[in-house]
Amino acid sequence: MTENPRRSWFDVFLRVLNYISVLAILFTAAWIFTDVVGRFFFGSPVPGTTELIKSVLLAIVFLGVPLTLRRNAHIRTTVLVRRFSRKAKIAVSVIGSALGAVIFALVCVYGWEAAVRAWQVHEFEGVQLRVPTYPSRFIMVLGSALLVIQYLINIARAFGRSEEATDGGAPT
Repeated sequence: MTENPRRSWFDVFLRVLNYISVLAILFTAAWIFTDVVGRFFFGSPVPGTTELIKSVLLAIVFLGVPLTLRRNAHIRTTVLVRRFSRKAKIAVSVIGSALGAVIFALVCVYGWEAAVRAWQVHEFEGVQLRVPTYPSRFIMVLGSALLVIQYLINIARAFGRSEEATDGGAPT
């Protein structure tokens, strides 16, 4: 798949979120390294490591996965699908994208309720380091919403390929 030099705002937005995810990975690695060094050499781990890392992990996943889906870069097993006809492959793609859209739409709906509730009651996690839970909950909702959008785009693209196949167009 060749990169289009003219990217849409959605592409740029997903790239920015992915870069934030990468920075969160670097932050997590440095934090855990510091915690291990403190525990090993000084007998004193960094307080609140577990609580903080749990929150950051949500950001890492939900900020990075939408770009992975957009690039169609998920790991997949093609043992069965590669034997399917072109129309069957498109059908499998549409069904998979529709299921993904429904699942992440549900995550959005119920995640939004949980995020708002966490924000309203000032929900925190941890004793040594009190980490608010609402930022990671809102990030989960944002990432899920972006996944829904991308799944819908994938469905539209699959139907576009289907029309090309029936019109005698070249396979994409």
